[in-house]
Amino acid sequence: MKRISIKILAIVLITFFLWSCTERIQVEVDSSFTRLVVEGSVTTDTTSHWIRLSTSSDYFLNQKAPAVKNATITIDDGEKVHTLAESDTMPGHYSTSSDYFGIPGKIYTLRIRDLDIDGDGVMEEYTASSELRPVNPVDSIKIRPFDAFGNFGYEIQVYAWDSPERDWYAFKAIRNGKLLTDTLTELWVQNDEFFNGNYTYGITSQFLSLDKPDEVLEVGDTVTFEINGITEDYYNYVIEAQSQIYPQTPLFGGPPANIRTNFDNNAIGFFVAYSLDRSSAIATADIVFPPR
Repeated sequence: MKRISIKILAIVLITFFLWSCTERIQVEVDSSFTRLVVEGSVTTDTTSHWIRLSTSSDYFLNQKAPAVKNATITIDDGEKVHTLAESDTMPGHYSTSSDYFGIPGKIYTLRIRDLDIDGDGVMEEYTASSELRPVNPVDSIKIRPFDAFGNFGYEIQVYAWDSPERDWYAFKAIRNGKLLTDTLTELWVQNDEFFNGNYTYGITSQFLSLDKPDEVLEVGDTVTFEINGITEDYYNYVIEAQSQIYPQTPLFGGPPANIRTNFDNNAIGFFVAYSLDRSSAIATADIVFPPR
């Protein structure tokens, strides 16, 4: 009994000692050198495609990333070079003409010139290339109510053939013409490891949640599913970016690593070319108000 009491006393003293030896540590986060940040794409849609330029900023800077103006930007498909126009109303945005579209099988190279990001008085050039891969058309989609593990909403099931080649996809959802998956965190990417060369027969490819007001369907809504044929490199870029945003498992995992980029000259971001196809369905009463 005496031995047990001594052991308890020792534990209490050690705990008190550890508790009292805490010290506030001030972490200094140094500024890094300024880098060009690029985002944008070319698709098979005939539309105005845009490229956005900004610069990197300090981690704790409570402002939007500074836009980059007065750049010269071109897209080269190996046959023609298209020059983008700078927006007068959206700083840092550059766009193609409205009749521009990408062609599957071509490699698109984005070139950015006439910039001095590091302020050394020497103009820099940045380039990135992306192959525009084809994608099989979607036969149809089906919307079904979803109720599992306390999560309620709708799932979009897709009916389509997958090619016998290795493929990588991005999936997007649109409601009444408005893109719902408009951030990198909401973008679904998938490889065809489990259905390569087969028909999908209604594979679930998107979820809409009742917890998000813009995803709550009403009778008569048009729901559109968009499939993108992307490259393996862009697929890995999205996975890496999302892994840095979402909580890590295990809790005490390794430190975050730099996310890949396909730009040279220390630029950050990713330029991607991809093909796309869409299919739509109408939300009916049995979908919006399923029997409980």
